[in-house]
Amino acid sequence: MGVKCEISGREFEVSGHEIELRKKFGFGDSLPKVLPKYRFQYLGAFWPQWNLHKRKCDKTGEQIISVFRPDCVYPVWKRKEWFENNNPPSRDFDPSRLFFDQAWELFQKCPLPHVFENNNENCEYTDDWYYSKNCYLCHSGQYNEDCYYDYECDHSKNVHYGVSVFSSELGFDLINSTNCFNSLFLLNCKMVSDCAFMYDCRDCNNCLFCFNLRNKSYCFGNKQLSKEEFEKQKEKWDFTSNRTYEKAKEFFSKMMLNTAWHRSLQIDQCEDSSGNFIKQCKDCENCYLLSKHENCANDCFSGPDAKSTLDSLGTVGGELTFMTSLPVFSYYAIFSFSVAHCKFVEYCAYLQNCQYCFGCCGLVNKKYCIFNKQYSEKEYEVLREKIISQMKESGEWGEFFPGYFAPNPYEESFSGFHFPINNPKDFGFREGGQVERKNVKTAEVEDISDSWKELNPEKEKWLTAQIFWDEKYNRSFQVTQRDIDFAKRIKGPLPHDYYVHRLQDNFLWMPFNGELRDTVCAKSGVEIKTNWPEKFDGRILCEEEYLKLVK
Repeated sequence: MGVKCEISGREFEVSGHEIELRKKFGFGDSLPKVLPKYRFQYLGAFWPQWNLHKRKCDKTGEQIISVFRPDCVYPVWKRKEWFENNNPPSRDFDPSRLFFDQAWELFQKCPLPHVFENNNENCEYTDDWYYSKNCYLCHSGQYNEDCYYDYECDHSKNVHYGVSVFSSELGFDLINSTNCFNSLFLLNCKMVSDCAFMYDCRDCNNCLFCFNLRNKSYCFGNKQLSKEEFEKQKEKWDFTSNRTYEKAKEFFSKMMLNTAWHRSLQIDQCEDSSGNFIKQCKDCENCYLLSKHENCANDCFSGPDAKSTLDSLGTVGGELTFMTSLPVFSYYAIFSFSVAHCKFVEYCAYLQNCQYCFGCCGLVNKKYCIFNKQYSEKEYEVLREKIISQMKESGEWGEFFPGYFAPNPYEESFSGFHFPINNPKDFGFREGGQVERKNVKTAEVEDISDSWKELNPEKEKWLTAQIFWDEKYNRSFQVTQRDIDFAKRIKGPLPHDYYVHRLQDNFLWMPFNGELRDTVCAKSGVEIKTNWPEKFDGRILCEEEYLKLVK
């Protein structure tokens, strides 16, 4: 069924699959107003990412590290305090006023937990990080140990600057790679060890600057060498040197543009599914960066094991979620954000272990609440139906929260990176502007040694005591002893920029803009869909031609 997008003016089709899912949530008689990419963008604005701030707990005054800025419009409590002493205000529903107006008056008085985390040990400077040990400046991961500067990293150990890394160990600049070991700069690789600057390789070891290889050793630029020849080539590339490492990245970029072949879509072990970067999914439509989902549509950047989700973002272990951002292990969560282990919640935010809640914020272990006020089961159902009826009349029912409900500025969100816009206020979101950060550098980036090989104990002591300034990202950073020790261990370079700067550069190798574009296979000429930018046209292959290449 065709619809005209209210934002772009483009015509788009609403599939039968999406309509069936809408029926599950009681919206079968209405159609979405905007393209899925704009739904992702709107939901993503409610997911704080990429920034950690020093601030005070609004309950105790204790200094904490939080995803929320000091000027957050919501009260922010240390997570432990929030769990143990949470008692947010409540209010009665006023039938003479709009729902969102009343909700906003209540929500901005309700404390939020300072970060998302659970069962971590020595992971204070992390967010959306779970069941991990000794990790630092990491975001969105679980079951990791001794990891630094990572985003979306699971079951991994000693990985630095990783993006979408799974079950890997001793890695540096790993991107969308699984079961890899002791390697530098891998993209879309599996079962690769003792390699550097590899793309789309499987079961390879001791290789450099290779692409589309399977079951190979001692290859350079896809050319098979003897062990002795390979070692001679390897000696020419001293990756401990930052200058050499940056030169290698440029070499890799040219390889990607001119000689490597690109699979149009990264879809593995899936049945009747579409999107990109998905695996082990069934009956999933227009989904991105997720695994083990079933019967979903328009879901992206989600953890494993979700079912029957529609227009959702950051779903983990959930079922029946609709137009919701960060529904974690929740069942039937609609028009909500940041709800964990909840059931039957509607128009809610920052709930934990709650059931049957409507228009609530900041609750823990509550049931049958509206605007945070406790009701009997019967009272709850009667009032809920009354509110829904009024919201239908006002046009609020079926709409997500206005943008100002997001506790973070737009530029400090998931969408701030993936969907940057010049004027967030035009879409109802807040602009935070740059937090005032004084350029307190004590040394220049150029003063960082090109290689750890140039350091002696005295120079190491000096280096770790300095503060440097990343001009592009406008943030200060330091080179820690851990950075030096890890660079020595993996024979890689020392950091020369702020960690988020590097992570976001790595993320650009996993192109995502909320939709697929049309192109043609470089070999067969058949029409295909892809996320690869247009500059890669002529090197993109349909699945059939790709499988011929790598068999």
